[in-house]
Amino acid sequence: MESKHRCRCAIRGSINNDEYFYVRSIARPGETISSHRYEHRVGGKGANQAIAIIRAGGIADFYGTVGEDGLWVKDAVAQLGLDSNGIIVSDVPTGRALIQISDSGENSIILFPGANHNRLHEQRWSRDGTAYDFPESTHLLLQNEIHWESTLYALNNSGNATTIYNPSPMPSPDQIKSFPWNKVDWLIVNEGEAEDLYNALCEPNGRPAGSVPRSHRELLSLLSGQPAFATTNIICTLGKDGVLAFIPAFHRPKTAHEAPSFMHFPAATLQGTIRDTTGAGDCFTGYFVQGLMEFGPGARVGDEIREQDVAKILKICIQAAGMCVERPGTIDSIPTMSEVEARMSG
Repeated sequence: MESKHRCRCAIRGSINNDEYFYVRSIARPGETISSHRYEHRVGGKGANQAIAIIRAGGIADFYGTVGEDGLWVKDAVAQLGLDSNGIIVSDVPTGRALIQISDSGENSIILFPGANHNRLHEQRWSRDGTAYDFPESTHLLLQNEIHWESTLYALNNSGNATTIYNPSPMPSPDQIKSFPWNKVDWLIVNEGEAEDLYNALCEPNGRPAGSVPRSHRELLSLLSGQPAFATTNIICTLGKDGVLAFIPAFHRPKTAHEAPSFMHFPAATLQGTIRDTTGAGDCFTGYFVQGLMEFGPGARVGDEIREQDVAKILKICIQAAGMCVERPGTIDSIPTMSEVEARMSG
């Protein structure tokens, strides 16, 4: 859809020096293994998702922090089309991710937050007397790899922007309980994260031993039924099982006797083997945000955005994420919109 007004998304997020170790299988506790290939690239969920928005055809304004050792990271994202003016250089080392990639495509990641946990942006905005430094943005995208207070600051000063939150890595139970979920318009989680959210809010002591595992639909029904998510649209990615979505405007029961409904879409059919799953979630999220931005500033679900529109966005996101896992790397693996459209029309 051609939007009447060009949207732009602010991403207050992480940017890393990612180190990749390609191994036969993920190291077990106490085990020393050899890597048959090593690479280092730009990463961080914030930067990954910002590049995904750009490759999907959107405008992304990224706000993050690197150390003096990460000047090459700042230069690298600029070459990828991301404006690096929102990246502050600090005296704290750049955030780092140590990533093991097995021959089967599985990954294991250790994060060192480094400069990502600096609060230089918030300090600068407060010093300049401006509570919000991205007023032109129509959408705000947040993850959970920056300082918790930075996430809250951005969300609490989001103005009229449409807010999208991908809480990865998962906040602590106490943070989950105190978080202003009512300010989140779109929540993007995977199955494990959805389970963690529900457990923190409703089952802090865990499920009783011997409990029957919940189905995906049961879990999402329970989560969406919590008062904290009364108005939040929830997108739950399920890996090889596709995507399940609950949109209150379309799926909330009208009476107490009705069961909630959902949208479910299968995973993409791959044209190659699984090379690397590391960037698939960030690719999905970036494409989803750009899908929303196609409807213009302030577009509301149930009015400008219909159920079939959300379905179309999700199908594109699933295809993009599927193409992503066929390629190695994170940012390097994110396809362009023209590539996705060609695959879907082929």
